[in-house]
Amino acid sequence: MGTDGDEGQTVSGRPPETGWLADTAVEDNLLRQFLHNQADFADLLAEGFGGATARTGDVALAASRCLVPYFNEALLLRPVLSDDDPVLDEVDAFFAASEAPVWVLLSAWPTPPFEGRGWELVGHPAFVVRTPGADLREPASRPGVDLAVRRATSASDVRAAEAVMAEGYPLDDAAGRPGSAFPESLGDSDVSVHLAAVGGTDVAVGLGYVAHGCVNLCGAATLPAARRTGAWGALVRRRIAAAPELPAVAFTSDFSRPGFEHLGFVSAFRFTMWARSRGSAPTG
Repeated sequence: MGTDGDEGQTVSGRPPETGWLADTAVEDNLLRQFLHNQADFADLLAEGFGGATARTGDVALAASRCLVPYFNEALLLRPVLSDDDPVLDEVDAFFAASEAPVWVLLSAWPTPPFEGRGWELVGHPAFVVRTPGADLREPASRPGVDLAVRRATSASDVRAAEAVMAEGYPLDDAAGRPGSAFPESLGDSDVSVHLAAVGGTDVAVGLGYVAHGCVNLCGAATLPAARRTGAWGALVRRRIAAAPELPAVAFTSDFSRPGFEHLGFVSAFRFTMWARSRGSAPTG
């Protein structure tokens, strides 16, 4: 029961709406919109690599040979309250049959410990939100910086973006291995890939995806020497500009969270993220 608004009527035979029932409308709330946006984004990456995807009312799954752990993803669509929940068996079976070298499980809700199933806790990335029309401050930058932003559409641009991601994140396993982090088809997909260059040299990359009523800032990295040049913030602004009438959202580490907050984003809550690699075994 809410404290502001009229009472609603419960549909006979249907549980009260939680926001994450299997038949909850995607547009019911911003979190659900983000989850379906993120699931579609992961599907596009996996399909670009010739990988596998699957989705139920409980979880969205995407896996490929991609070396970015966060692009091989089990995205929970409802809370999981115990480590023997059947959905975890579905996750394990899906990735065991895939070619993913490492993958993550992302939950918008706190989870019980999963170490006994072979998972390692990565942390609790923040969910940050900018509502449409909210003030978007100028990014912090050094004076006199020659900064330019472009969208990567050619195969060479996608490879340049991939190299920046591998070095800037960093993703050591993907460094010097073209085609291991981004599929070449990414430049001709609904995922936007933008590069920021300082003095003509590519120094930062940002991925964006617009779907299900929100702009998902779904991946970014900046070379260490180019931080505080305004490159990262310029990429945030450029991706928001793809659909400024929609909320912009991201899940982010505590390293990037202050940058988002400086630009006017609000930190809403924290996710829980677990990781597992091929060959890891349960400890319990």
